[in-house]
Amino acid sequence: MIKSWESYKIRVRSNIIGNISKTDGIEYWRNKLFATILIYLFPFGLLTLIPSAIVVYILGIKTLAISYVLFGIAITVITLYQRLNIDLRKFLFLTLLYSVSFILIFFMGHHGAGLTYLFGVTVFSLLILPTYAGVMTIFINILICLLQAYFIYAGMVDYPLRDNYQVASWLSISANSVLLSTVAVIFMPMLFSGLQETIEAQYRLKKNLVSHKDELESSLSEKETLLAEIHHRVKNNLAVVSGMLQIQSFKETDEEFQKKLMDSTMRIKSMASIHEQLYQSRSFSKMDFETGLKNLIRTIVESMSDGHSVRTEFDLESIKLNINQAVPCSLIVNEVVTNSLKHAFREQQEGLIFVSLKKNGPKLNLKITDNGAGFNHHADSRAESSLGFELIQTLSHQLDGEYEYKNRDDTSGVHFELIFNITDSSGSSSG
Repeated sequence: MIKSWESYKIRVRSNIIGNISKTDGIEYWRNKLFATILIYLFPFGLLTLIPSAIVVYILGIKTLAISYVLFGIAITVITLYQRLNIDLRKFLFLTLLYSVSFILIFFMGHHGAGLTYLFGVTVFSLLILPTYAGVMTIFINILICLLQAYFIYAGMVDYPLRDNYQVASWLSISANSVLLSTVAVIFMPMLFSGLQETIEAQYRLKKNLVSHKDELESSLSEKETLLAEIHHRVKNNLAVVSGMLQIQSFKETDEEFQKKLMDSTMRIKSMASIHEQLYQSRSFSKMDFETGLKNLIRTIVESMSDGHSVRTEFDLESIKLNINQAVPCSLIVNEVVTNSLKHAFREQQEGLIFVSLKKNGPKLNLKITDNGAGFNHHADSRAESSLGFELIQTLSHQLDGEYEYKNRDDTSGVHFELIFNITDSSGSSSG
């Protein structure tokens, strides 16, 4: 039963609404309203007409009974016949209402609902058709009222309301219906005109928003491409600089100066790795720092292991850092890991560097430990005045962070820990 009802509604809407959509404005809503009227009028109308036709036939009013049957056939055709044009359906519907109105007036006069139907025809015509149809109904309503007045004058119908002035009485009563129809024709189109303007304005607004959205997406795509190119070129330029420094270090005979050039090379590579990851990820303000950290440390170890077997172990949480924090933090990691590789494993063939990256609320906690020889207390003062230690201090201050860099308490080796607040600010890494 439910499936049959849904199938019936789909068929009626298909007959009435067709291929038009909401973008067609008031016409779509007129057709949808007409479809809704027919969906419920057809079954309930038949439930009313069939017993009414039987009753009036039993009472001997065969003409009215035939009219009811014809009304049932007409509403069935208007609702279900698929080949009817939509405007033709609407005019047939109004004709049907006029027929009901005329018959009720003819048989029941002022006692019936005929005058109400006349007003209803005007309202329905304004709801489902353009304004001209409503104007036409006013003249038709006047014509039907005048025709009924003639029938009363000619004695063709009974008018029991008055014994004299019957025509004048009828005209005064029917004039109220005509007046209401006229008021409806004047004011309802104003409402529909306002609704149409609102629908058109909303459609234009939607169209403009879609257009602006496309423009913004296109502009964003261009900017992303430009940023990608910038990061790519920065990475390439840094690679060129680090390559030149590395070549220069190979040509130097001064071992101390050669080490300084290599240190600078690794610092530049650390910055280049950040730009490379940003370029590859297409995220130009934040990066998955744990991925960059792991790649950076492995690059440093491969470049500086110097014949020692140095393993790396990681315990890293997924953390996103903006470039303002990722670059200085990477440089700090470079200094600490480089220092371990240069000094921690001189007297041992194998070594271990362990790196931990955790997030504790808004704070990032970075730990780097090794199992090497640890700090030589005799050389502490010289180490703390070196460029590497100065960079760690300066960059930690830039991050508004706190750090400690000392020998491990539990075993041999060095322990480094850095803590700072993760911020959402993005942009250049110069600040």
